[in-house]
Amino acid sequence: MRKYKLGAGLLSFALASSLIMPVSAEDYSDTEAWYAKCSQPQTSQSGVKACQGFQEYQKNRKQNLQKNIESYNANIASLQDDTSKMEKLAKEQKELVSSLQAQISEKEESIKMIEANIKELEEKIQAKQAEIDAWNEQIETRMKNEQTSIGTNMVIDLIMGSDSLSDMLRRISGVERITEDDQSQIKKLNELKQQLVLQQNEQKRLDEEAKTQKAELESQKKQASELEESYNKLVEEYQKQIAQLEAQKRSAQVDMDSIKDFVISTDYSGTIESVSGFVFPVQGGRKSAGTWAYPGGGMHLGLDWAAPIGTTVVAPASGVILYAAAPAGSNSGYLGNWVGHPLGGGNTIEMLCNVNGTLYAVSFAHLSQTIYVSAGQSVSQGQTIALSGNSGNSSGPHTHVEVYNLGSMSVNDAIARFRSGADFAWGTGWYGTSTSCEAGKATPCRERPEKFFS
Repeated sequence: MRKYKLGAGLLSFALASSLIMPVSAEDYSDTEAWYAKCSQPQTSQSGVKACQGFQEYQKNRKQNLQKNIESYNANIASLQDDTSKMEKLAKEQKELVSSLQAQISEKEESIKMIEANIKELEEKIQAKQAEIDAWNEQIETRMKNEQTSIGTNMVIDLIMGSDSLSDMLRRISGVERITEDDQSQIKKLNELKQQLVLQQNEQKRLDEEAKTQKAELESQKKQASELEESYNKLVEEYQKQIAQLEAQKRSAQVDMDSIKDFVISTDYSGTIESVSGFVFPVQGGRKSAGTWAYPGGGMHLGLDWAAPIGTTVVAPASGVILYAAAPAGSNSGYLGNWVGHPLGGGNTIEMLCNVNGTLYAVSFAHLSQTIYVSAGQSVSQGQTIALSGNSGNSSGPHTHVEVYNLGSMSVNDAIARFRSGADFAWGTGWYGTSTSCEAGKATPCRERPEKFFS
């Protein structure tokens, strides 16, 4: 029995030693897979070491992101009226937020898995302990029975307590029988105890990992909120400064050859049904900026309607599509991204419609890449024409809407005029509000979309 206890002691020492071995090197780039692996109890010491390495990898990943955020915040603090710097920082912020949100999502999923696995592991530990207790009882009972037949508990009695040589041989034979009969059971018992120690250590590791990840999750959520707040301030400052640059870019001569495939042809012979009023084009969301100024200041010549990417956009009235193009990704918008026509519009649509006998042009910008109409196509009021997005010179998912009153201009004249230069502004320019209808400008003039969409 003492020899058995010594073996158990050596086993415990071996287990303790193996838990402090150095962490092995692994490729941790597939963080989703490693989170899934290390959120579960490990069944081997190599698995434990690999997860210790992943924990260190995550720590370094978090520290690197923190340095980038600190650098970004330092640049924000030194920002003045440099729009190109604002554009660069805005793009950098989106990349930081994307990385931060990825880590937040990973942690949230990992915490769920860890908590589920801890509960399951507790049940396994209880079952393992019950199995060990049963094996202990069985082996102890058999050994007691064998020792009774031998008549000794001490190996030394075999030598010093034997009455004769034949008695000594009898006792030695009994010890051999114990070894032969029980060695497989003792080996199994040791394996069970080794598994139990590993499970108990894994339970502690998972408990600590859950606590650590929960603390980091709260910290990173706070970081994300702070980044969003600084980004909103950056966008506000950018919007104050951008009007002149936007006007210069959009007033430049259009290269008609580059967009001719997306402009209505001159042979349109259809008619436009007159409707009694507009319907709201974006089927969900909220107003984020109105006409003629952004909430924080700066020129804004249309209505911004914030809505998740993929929100349905419908024709506000029956009409014909003058222009439809989707050169950008649905969620590719950032400050300073001048893709699309007009420049910075991203994925855009321009249409003609007739409301109560008056001809209007309505334009939609920053749409997703999913556009259901093409130039020259007739559409009915309420028909789905696109999905909302975040494309072009955009700070977030929204649809930008502009309305132009063309007065009594005929459909054919409007088509010919648009084809001559694809001027989305219909001669009203991009510099100010003096060309608005409410300022007394003769048609064509800019209307407040809010006048029709409420």
